[in-house]
Amino acid sequence: MYLSPEQERTLSGERGEAKELAMTILAKVGEALGADSLVPIKSAHVLAHYSSLHEAGIEVLEKFSSSGGRFAVPTTVDPASVDLENWKSFGIPEEYAEKQFRLCAAFARLGGIPCWSCAQYQVCNFPKAGETVAWAESNSVVFANSLIGCRTNKITSGLDIACAITGLTPRFGMLLDENRRAQVAFRSTIDRPTDLDYRSLGYYIGRHAGSRVPGLDGLPRNVSSDELKHLGAAAAAGGPVTMIHYVGITPGSESLKSASGGERVETLDVGRKELDEVEADLNQSEEKPDLVALGVPHLSASELGQLAKLLDGKKLKGGTRMYAYTSSQAFDFVKRSGIMLDIERSGARLTHSTDAEISPLKKLGFDVVMTNSAKLAEIVSSEGEVKIRYKQIAEIVEEVTS
Repeated sequence: MYLSPEQERTLSGERGEAKELAMTILAKVGEALGADSLVPIKSAHVLAHYSSLHEAGIEVLEKFSSSGGRFAVPTTVDPASVDLENWKSFGIPEEYAEKQFRLCAAFARLGGIPCWSCAQYQVCNFPKAGETVAWAESNSVVFANSLIGCRTNKITSGLDIACAITGLTPRFGMLLDENRRAQVAFRSTIDRPTDLDYRSLGYYIGRHAGSRVPGLDGLPRNVSSDELKHLGAAAAAGGPVTMIHYVGITPGSESLKSASGGERVETLDVGRKELDEVEADLNQSEEKPDLVALGVPHLSASELGQLAKLLDGKKLKGGTRMYAYTSSQAFDFVKRSGIMLDIERSGARLTHSTDAEISPLKKLGFDVVMTNSAKLAEIVSSEGEVKIRYKQIAEIVEEVTS
């Protein structure tokens, strides 16, 4: 892999210990992945949640921050494993919270933007079409490549920090034109899809696309960015999806033909039968839920407004909690606007800067979790500690409220 003279000097330690370590990671990973060079990035999005990084992750971030490391580009961060303001009221053990706060402190010393959101593209990190970025969150990667029109690979933990400190990323994968063309097509035949349909459709695509870049036709003309956010997140949970060519939406994908670069590709129809199979696969239980978890990825202010309308005049039944996960920015907005009060009148709670998938659900006493998130259902069920009930939001509200 080619390194410029300046990059060679960084690798030899002339630019400090932190940059030397970061460049060493980039050089080794880049060579392993077949990259021919390193290219500049406009922003980074990194992971700093204790549930995934554990003690090793703390050591890495503290090593970078204590050796003079600073982010070279605007760098945002995925959710923490605890609500950073109200962790005690959610029953988080103090020892667990302290581990997360060590990660927070190291991230702050590196100069990061503390948005703590998995939907940073909606609140604090806004790249432009054509730009190259280095993002670690799987749903964000799909959103960036598919809807914004910028370029990023799914950056792994450790490599994400190295990219942010150097302002560089290996040139491979989704940064190359030839790897971004649709290689398989899906055609939705669902009329008036529900919130769950979008998620199940995404999950089906992830399961059946495999390593191929999918194209998707047949979505309603009025599909929202929030609906595509959840569809993309589900696809990335179902398989190694980093981009979806949404016909008529993704820049340059006016048709399946243009999405594939003129190549003929396999086309799969997805209808009610296929989505019913996804729902049956993800729905593991019919037991009463201990927790309803909404917002994986984070709910936008608009989605919280919709939730408030669904909960209007209703009360949670005893024995079930409902947590709605969001960014601190959306949290502040709905708190000022009165939407938060409307939601919490029902007995539900808003929580920000964290997410259910990276929270210690089992340690908090939750055995059965109900959600409309295919991403949460896939991740939690694969860990085997908590049972999942997978339902659309209207059905959830009807069952757990009176």
